[in-house]
Amino acid sequence: MLAQVRRLRRRFAETAPARWDATTAAAELTVQLGHASLCLLRRRNTDVGGFEDAARPIDNVGDELADVVLAALSVCVLADAEPATAAAAPPDDLDDLFFLLVVSAGRLAEAAMVSSGHRHLHTGRAPSVPDAAAQLLGICGAIAIQVGVDLPREFAVMVADADGFLDAQGVRP
Repeated sequence: MLAQVRRLRRRFAETAPARWDATTAAAELTVQLGHASLCLLRRRNTDVGGFEDAARPIDNVGDELADVVLAALSVCVLADAEPATAAAAPPDDLDDLFFLLVVSAGRLAEAAMVSSGHRHLHTGRAPSVPDAAAQLLGICGAIAIQVGVDLPREFAVMVADADGFLDAQGVRP
């Protein structure tokens, strides 16, 4: 997946109005986290009508989890880092997993901001893009299992869609 993200990042760079760095990718992660949240809330029969756009339906949890993975790996690529070895196994409770996803996204965003020079180093242990990314990816995998999504397959579909979009934009492979 990381190799595919590196390739997509090179291609998407030609379409962006401004150059991306790890912090920009972390901001994109929050967008995708919001999209995945909409899908998970809908599964709980929560009214999300105030957050929906009929012209742009966001209702495929597998696609949105794949987008979260893309954004997290984009942080790694743009920070010139690779995710660490898989973190400890997350819990099986979907509610706990969701909260842990939010926590891990925040940790990854903080690490990205520090690595990009957009945030000061606080006291305590410096945030690590590789460790935070590994945690987030493990939690995405656990959520996918809980909701019955084949995350590697969804990621492959998302990559094919992204390539199709970029091809239509005339961006060279």
